[in-house]
Amino acid sequence: MSLICNHYPELNYTNTTTFSDDFFEVIDDIKPRFYLQNCSYINFKEDCRKLFIPIITEAGICYTFNILDRSHIFREEVIQFKKYHNTGPKSHKWTLQHGYDKDAGLTPYPFRAYLAGVKTGLTVHILTPHQELDYACGDSLQGYRVMLHTPMTIPRPSKSYFRIPLDQNVIGAIEPVMITTSETIKSYSPQRRKCYFSKERKLRYFRDYTSTNCKIECITNYTLELCECVNFFMPRENGTQICGTAKIGCLKTAAVMMNFMNLGTKLANFTNLDKVKDCDCLPVCADLSYKIQVSQINWEWDKWLQARRNLPRVDNRSHLSSLTLFFKSDNFISSERNELYGPMDFLANFGGVLGLFTGFSILSLIEMLYFLSVRIICNLRLYGHWTGTEQ
Repeated sequence: MSLICNHYPELNYTNTTTFSDDFFEVIDDIKPRFYLQNCSYINFKEDCRKLFIPIITEAGICYTFNILDRSHIFREEVIQFKKYHNTGPKSHKWTLQHGYDKDAGLTPYPFRAYLAGVKTGLTVHILTPHQELDYACGDSLQGYRVMLHTPMTIPRPSKSYFRIPLDQNVIGAIEPVMITTSETIKSYSPQRRKCYFSKERKLRYFRDYTSTNCKIECITNYTLELCECVNFFMPRENGTQICGTAKIGCLKTAAVMMNFMNLGTKLANFTNLDKVKDCDCLPVCADLSYKIQVSQINWEWDKWLQARRNLPRVDNRSHLSSLTLFFKSDNFISSERNELYGPMDFLANFGGVLGLFTGFSILSLIEMLYFLSVRIICNLRLYGHWTGTEQ
């Protein structure tokens, strides 16, 4: 388990170069169960615990809600394990750039939030048996990690998350942040507009481009080049080996090299620099992220269960945690990337300045004609000479 947990040199492990696909059978057998005591989501009639599906991430096996099926995220060549990341025969009618189709209906997939507020949000109660507490793996802090991500993006729990501590009631108010891009700047290069359209850049393992998917593919390519194998959570094709414990140092080196390259730092202390290339993982032009405000309080769940006799009993040595997620508002304001000065703006401004100069030129010409003709004639008739002063 050294690949999943933080690697401690003092722990004894088999010095294996690569693992076979049986590695996933092992972690599938020893994974902790995800005990959802209660779950509610809007007016979902079935048990919404079925909506949480297991996926393999860098933190091990996680459970995700409302993600697209693996066939809509990965290309056909990518190897999948059993029924992991399998949402079933659901055809989604949603894209990040255009939203839901007009014929999506009332119950499309991914599920949509119709209204804001706690009552129309997602609420889950998670049971943690005392025998499944683990103090050796990770940072040893007990509880759960939660992260928000778009349906077509693979989550990376090590990058950004908030916690659900044991015996706590956590409430998260979500505010979407949507950035769109005007079609008028599609003619500009991605480096100038600082984004890619979803179909503009093709990835090897993923069907659609996102910045997160690009970074996962980038670290996968680095690792395959440097270590001749990939980490267990990385996408791979037939013939690609899974790195064993003997490659842990190489895996860390590949991750450090990519992070430094993203910062534009020269890697003078590393070898094989010719194999490291800039990933150029710019944001997607139609991008969606989430801001969340989290509040929490101690939860006396044992008294809460006593007041509800129809709910199953829980061992007092175990722990129960609650999570509620909802949208703060029915509406949100999106931002749009656009050109500051387009060709028409330039012509309009240039024409205005040119017109200003032209106006000055016409006035000057009229004034010159006045002094050279009309004024002289009038002075001759009134005063008998052209200067216009009395003699």
